[in-house]
Amino acid sequence: MTLPAKDFPAPYLTAIVDLDALRHNLALVRRSVPAGTEIIACVKANAYGHGLRAVARCFEEQGVRWLSLGSPAEALALREWGVTCRVLLFPTIARPDMGPLVEAGITIGVQSDREAEELARVARGPVSVFLKVDTGFGRVGVPVSEAAAVARRIIADLPSVTVEGVFTNLPFASPESVPWVEARLKEFGQAVTAIREHAKRPLLAQALASSGVVSRLEAPETNAVCPGQLLFGIEPGWTKAFTGKDSFGTRPVLANVQTVVGSLREFAPGSRFGAGGVKTASGRTRLGVLPIGYSNSILVQKPGQVAWLLGHPAPIISLSLEHAVVDVTGIPGVEEGCPACLVARDPGVGIPLNELARVQGRSPLEVLVSLTDRARYEYVRAGVAAR
Repeated sequence: MTLPAKDFPAPYLTAIVDLDALRHNLALVRRSVPAGTEIIACVKANAYGHGLRAVARCFEEQGVRWLSLGSPAEALALREWGVTCRVLLFPTIARPDMGPLVEAGITIGVQSDREAEELARVARGPVSVFLKVDTGFGRVGVPVSEAAAVARRIIADLPSVTVEGVFTNLPFASPESVPWVEARLKEFGQAVTAIREHAKRPLLAQALASSGVVSRLEAPETNAVCPGQLLFGIEPGWTKAFTGKDSFGTRPVLANVQTVVGSLREFAPGSRFGAGGVKTASGRTRLGVLPIGYSNSILVQKPGQVAWLLGHPAPIISLSLEHAVVDVTGIPGVEEGCPACLVARDPGVGIPLNELARVQGRSPLEVLVSLTDRARYEYVRAGVAAR
């Protein structure tokens, strides 16, 4: 017999998300782009691990008209939750049944007139699309040299399909790549001009994302940006050298990630413990057991990870599938049920996300998205916490 998810207890991992910081970051992006620029807030991968539902609601309350993501399931979930923002679904490799997406009013990203024709066949009425253009990243999209011709065919041959926008993706990771990116942006702008001539209607055009917004690059003929990680307080590190500024001014939206001490053990001096008895207590040693492991937390099997208890660092000395052991020797007041912080935005509470990522040999984004389906989310807005 399969037990429904509600029959299982909530995970022992809690992620506290600061919606005030999310609003601050959104306002910062809005002030940093030309007036009238459409903000397409990227909420892919469960809103970068922050919880899609609450984040989408927050953006909707702040007047964001467009959200973008890459998962058909997440796109449909937004509609099931009653989110009314326009939703742009990035092109997928193995295309799912598009009927429910079209019926839900999802705007589909396409990379060919053939894909647009498939949508026209399954749609019972008008369908809107964005044409994805490959300007050199080499991942998905129609080559920029062919973009205008593909758009012209869609507009001319498929009257039930409306091309509402054109977008591209130009990730770059060093000041040395900026001239190449600027050349691609110019090329994209020329394609957009040609497509607008065919469309004879207002058209959204987006090329810049987080790095482009921070770098304040010019993207000719565009009128939209699609920031993702920047909205959540993850700033591209390389842009500091390019802009000469230490920070763009964002705030981390993830306030902290915490668990609890499940049990405590004490070992006399000289006692051996650990797998195979490989560790020996040099003095009276006190260990705490956290009810999380590498199967249900953001921890990985790497040395150097630390939990913070009552304002003190406690080294994580072993990690298994569902348990972590921390050395709490010398930390006064630690009892069963005591909070243990794994990531914290504020000093003295826990280690920052960037530091945890460095210790684990991962990027901050990898750590964030690993929270999905593992943590219980709590959201803070204007000093009020809500699940």
